[in-house]
Amino acid sequence: MAEQGQELEAVVEETTPSEISEMPREISETEKKLRREVARYREQVRIAQSERDAACANAARERDDAVAAAQTDARQRVLQAELKSHAIRCGILDLDALKLADVNGVSFDEAGNTQGVEEVVSRLQAQKPYLFASENSAASGTTTTQTMRPPQPVRPVAVDARNLSREAWHAERERLLAAHRG
Repeated sequence: MAEQGQELEAVVEETTPSEISEMPREISETEKKLRREVARYREQVRIAQSERDAACANAARERDDAVAAAQTDARQRVLQAELKSHAIRCGILDLDALKLADVNGVSFDEAGNTQGVEEVVSRLQAQKPYLFASENSAASGTTTTQTMRPPQPVRPVAVDARNLSREAWHAERERLLAAHRG
């Protein structure tokens, strides 16, 4: 046996580490168990990474959708504000009439400014002139919500019932009750 041990030592000393790793050897049960466990952990890591990547991609897609929706909403609000502003300058009588306008010709430039709003309001004014104040009323200073000035309110006169005669008191009482009923 001593000879075999010396032979083995001689073989080990003569072989390089790369040759040793290539030598066939028996795999113990513990090593097999550990290799299976390592393989299982690697699979779990691979699954977790793919789930993480899918969740990140989904979150990025949702973020992009939310940003696009917010930009669309903001552009619509700017468009409506520009339409209202220009329509008021043109003398529109009712802002609800802007729903009749065809806004397909309106666009936004690089800076986000609207282009084509004037043409849209001009087309609406040409197609439906009754929605806009005439030149005479626009020159007189009326607004889009009122075409005539309201009458000045009449200030109520305070009546002291203690100073009225019985007939005057009954007449005032009837007048107030009639106004209240009618």
